[in-house]
Amino acid sequence: MSVLVCENVTKIYKRQPSVTNLSYNFLDNQIYAVIGKSDSGKGTFLNLISTKTKPDGGNVYLDGEILYNNVQMAKRICFISKKMSFPGHLTVSEICRLMAAFYPKWDNGYAYELMDHFEIRSKTHFYALESNKKELLLGILGLASRANITIFENPLDNVDVKDRYDFFNFMYAHHTRYPRTLILSTDYIDEIESIVHKVLFLDKGRLFESFTTEEIKNSFKYLSGKNEVLKSLIAGIKVIGVEERDNNLTVCIRKKLTKDEIRKYQKYLIKISEVPIQKVFIYLINLREMRGI
Repeated sequence: MSVLVCENVTKIYKRQPSVTNLSYNFLDNQIYAVIGKSDSGKGTFLNLISTKTKPDGGNVYLDGEILYNNVQMAKRICFISKKMSFPGHLTVSEICRLMAAFYPKWDNGYAYELMDHFEIRSKTHFYALESNKKELLLGILGLASRANITIFENPLDNVDVKDRYDFFNFMYAHHTRYPRTLILSTDYIDEIESIVHKVLFLDKGRLFESFTTEEIKNSFKYLSGKNEVLKSLIAGIKVIGVEERDNNLTVCIRKKLTKDEIRKYQKYLIKISEVPIQKVFIYLINLREMRGI
């Protein structure tokens, strides 16, 4: 069991806080998504929990031990970023041997299985790989490490949608077989929301919301219907997002609907549907900006 605990973590860059008093407990065997805009501090946050940088305040613990300056703890964490690189003269097979030497649970057979699927040749030098193949290789290294805590920062940005789909399916299947904590920062949350258990929303260096995916499904709903009819039905209900097209209105509400409320909306031909995680994030960020937070 691995529990990664962030306790009032703060990081200052150029006299400005990049992460501020962030506290969160990452539990074992869960898949987390960290979502935020480019200035949200999510990259800094991932660097902090992966030991790539030390906090200026607070601490990060793994199973009760402070994470930093601890080689044995470092072997239990694998951090994969698209900025990650290897000496260009190394071949893919040599890179795999390096990973095997560091990570005790390294799964070489699985790495080669995925490389075969994505047509990455083991004798190819790292410098000769195309950008999409490099990103796929890095993702494969993260999965095959089988580290207790595996962190992916914006994986597969330059990979086409079909290969991303396949990779995330491999990720879910491998996590089912070898459960551990996976933490992903991605701009493709709509592509992975079916495999994610928990979601963290960051803004300006602060964690402002966190949900299980089940909580998002239950607590946020789209209501769609004729403009005037829907407006009359939602009076007094907390609306966090509005989208209007011609005479049709769609609103996002933050409310768990009762059976009676569902029947009422259906009576007036109001369509009820789930809200994608990405949309929930956008609506909540818009509310924060409107309030000047």
